[in-house]
Amino acid sequence: MNRLSRYFVKVLAISPAYNAEDTLEPLVDGLVELFERRDIVIVDDGSSDSTWKLAKSLGVRTIHFEKNFGKGHAVKAGFAEAIANGYEAALTIDSDLQHPPELCRDLIDTMAESGADIVIGDRMGDISTMPLQRRFSNRATSFFVRLWTGERVRDSQCGFRLIKTALLGRVDLRVERYQTETELILEAARLGAKFAYVPVPTIYNDQPSNIGAFAETLRFIGLMLGYPFRRRRITS
Repeated sequence: MNRLSRYFVKVLAISPAYNAEDTLEPLVDGLVELFERRDIVIVDDGSSDSTWKLAKSLGVRTIHFEKNFGKGHAVKAGFAEAIANGYEAALTIDSDLQHPPELCRDLIDTMAESGADIVIGDRMGDISTMPLQRRFSNRATSFFVRLWTGERVRDSQCGFRLIKTALLGRVDLRVERYQTETELILEAARLGAKFAYVPVPTIYNDQPSNIGAFAETLRFIGLMLGYPFRRRRITS
């Protein structure tokens, strides 16, 4: 039985994973409450642990890279999978359990009820547990997103979101790391997409962060300063 049938939406759940062997199984256990296993894809971004082997044993779709390219590269591979297989929307959820799988239904409900092209999780209701560097980077990036687009995005870096593949087929995503999530918002706004937001908790567990604070902050700054002057690619 298709657990999403009442929403009239065929959704692919995409989880980029890097050295996620400790959290992958509970993540999939949570996702299968809503999704069929064939509608879940784990994108192993060159893990050095048993992430890929474990993902295959869980009976979900898998994409595997021999080397680590970055979260953005992994997410874009999932988007390509969703588009190629006729999904109506793609849901992205981190593999470290910072995004509660049971809240996926809230994103899907919101898209169905609002007609939004992109639904973004908003963790900014309570940021007391968010690391200071992440708090600063998120607020600064969100400020520039609002400045460049006029869209009142509060949490531009949240990777828990639902996007229609009709929109994904039109965006021009060029970066490869954590900045892809912000770049997607900029591109969606440029294309006139309709946004909606869902409050989600701020969860930072004991899993080590894969974000190099200083280098990633510089990349975010580079994206935000350079985006307004980006030359658009000519598409056929």
